[in-house]
Amino acid sequence: MSDRDDGPAFPGAPGGRGGGDDHELPGSPPPSGWLRGVGVVAVAVVIGVLVLPSATRAPLRVVTASQSSSSTTTPPATTPSSTTTTVATIVPGSSTIHVLVANGTSITGLAAGASAFLRSRGFTTLTPTNSTTKVAATQVYTVSGPPGSATTVASALGLSSSAVRPATAVAPVASASGATLVVVAGPDLARLAPSGSTTTGATPG
Repeated sequence: MSDRDDGPAFPGAPGGRGGGDDHELPGSPPPSGWLRGVGVVAVAVVIGVLVLPSATRAPLRVVTASQSSSSTTTPPATTPSSTTTTVATIVPGSSTIHVLVANGTSITGLAAGASAFLRSRGFTTLTPTNSTTKVAATQVYTVSGPPGSATTVASALGLSSSAVRPATAVAPVASASGATLVVVAGPDLARLAPSGSTTTGATPG
C-alpha cells in the first residue's frame, strides 16, 4: 500500500481530484454555441416578419380601364321622290262623238295610237283602219252629228280648224259605218304612234 496522499490536486478545491466545481466563473464570456443559437432565432424572426405580410396580404387588384369609342352614323338624307301624274282632260260631250281613225301614212300603228289618245279624252272610238290614200296632214271628216263635232276633235288633237274638211267631203275609207267623224291621221300626228313604230310600204292601222 502507498502512503501517498490522494487529496485534491488543487489547493482550496473542495473534495475530489482536480474535480473542482463545473459552474462557470463569474464574468466569463458565454459559449459560442449559445451565440449561434441566438443568431439563428433572430434570422428566423426577421424572415418571418418579411414573408408573413406578403403571404397574408390580399393580391393587388389590377383594374384595366377600357376605352370604348362610340361612333354615331348619320344616315344620308334622302330626298323624297315626287311623281307627277298627268291626268287626261276629258272633253265635255266627247262620249257622244264616235270617231273612226284611219292611218294615212306609212307609220305603223299611228291610227291605233291616235285612237288611244282620243279615248283618253273621253271620245268613243271605233276599230282603227287604213286610209285608201296617203295624206300630207291630218284631215277630219264629218259623217253625221252636229257640225261642231269635227272642230272639237281637231282641237283635242292639237290641230287647227284648217284640218276640218267641208261637210260635203267624203272620207277616204272603205266604210265609215257607226262613225260620227273620220280622222285620217297624217305625219303631223306621228307623236301619237306607239314607241318603236316604223315606216313601211304597207301601212297597218
